[in-house]
Amino acid sequence: MARAKVRLMQDGFLEKLNSTEFVALSRLMETFILDTEQICGRKSMSLRGALQSQANRFVNRFHEERKTKLSLLLDNERWKQADVPAEFQDLVDSISDGKIALPEKKAGAEERKPTDFLIVDGQKYAVVGTVLLLIRIILEYCQCVDNIPSILTDMLTRLSDLLKYFNSRSCQLVLGAGALQVVGLKTITTKNLALSSRCLQLIVYYIPVIRAHFEARLQPKQFSMLRHFDHITKDYHDHIAEISSKLVAIMDTLFDKLLSKYEVKAPVPSVCFRNICKQMAKMHEAIYDLLPEEQTQMLFLRINANYKFHLKRQLAHLNVVNDGGPQNGLVTADVAFYTGNLQALKGLQTLDLNMAEIWEQKR
Repeated sequence: MARAKVRLMQDGFLEKLNSTEFVALSRLMETFILDTEQICGRKSMSLRGALQSQANRFVNRFHEERKTKLSLLLDNERWKQADVPAEFQDLVDSISDGKIALPEKKAGAEERKPTDFLIVDGQKYAVVGTVLLLIRIILEYCQCVDNIPSILTDMLTRLSDLLKYFNSRSCQLVLGAGALQVVGLKTITTKNLALSSRCLQLIVYYIPVIRAHFEARLQPKQFSMLRHFDHITKDYHDHIAEISSKLVAIMDTLFDKLLSKYEVKAPVPSVCFRNICKQMAKMHEAIYDLLPEEQTQMLFLRINANYKFHLKRQLAHLNVVNDGGPQNGLVTADVAFYTGNLQALKGLQTLDLNMAEIWEQKR
């Protein structure tokens, strides 16, 4: 047995096994060890040690292969909305049923047409191809700990590393504009940003599910390891918030540029306000189908607050006050044009814009 083990290791046979083959071998070895221990009447520490050593090597290779794959996928990702093949919808549907395992392929999955969105718990998720494959990879980690319980804690650490890597690398590529050099995008658009945010939100949705999967298999003394998932969730939420702030900042820069040159004069609506409304409509068109309606509303409330700040500052600079005079009337007409256009956009009809805030309060 010992000679056979040495020969297998020298030939590199174990290094070439895929995960299914290694799981099968691991189970055979576990059965063999239990049988020999029963015959001998004592623990076979050397055999168990050898099996654990091979399991550790397997985990290293398993993780490096998937991290390399994820890296290649990210470095070729153009951050455009991907079609969702039926097999990936089946994948997330199986998780909704409480099973974290790669499901059997459903008959006729190839014949079903891809859809525009991934549907998870009734919510639509616009996604890129990389995040679909990341979901599959996550399930492979979860399934692996069921097949080989001895690698549970090691696999938890590696999965945490993978999730952190996706977060940091996607941040470098989209928020950090690394995709301009890596895949040759001409610019990072609002659509790219919104899509990146939605992909992060999808992973955040699944983190509690993944955490519960590992928690059910850990010993109570190992529960402290679950803090990895808390840190990852915070990092993802911070990243999502940064993307929202970037979208707001894009419009803030535009308001600063346009409203600093705003002049209160006929005709109304002014060229300045026409341009602002045009850009607001473009922003809305880019993100509305990608983000949930409540997120779009919150984003435009923040954008509107910045718009009011810049307009109020310019009106104070021009000494235009809310006195019912001719200039006040021109501004009121421009603002009415702005609010009418903004509230005509889908999902923003009931937005409370509170435009009275543009005027300096009388003391």
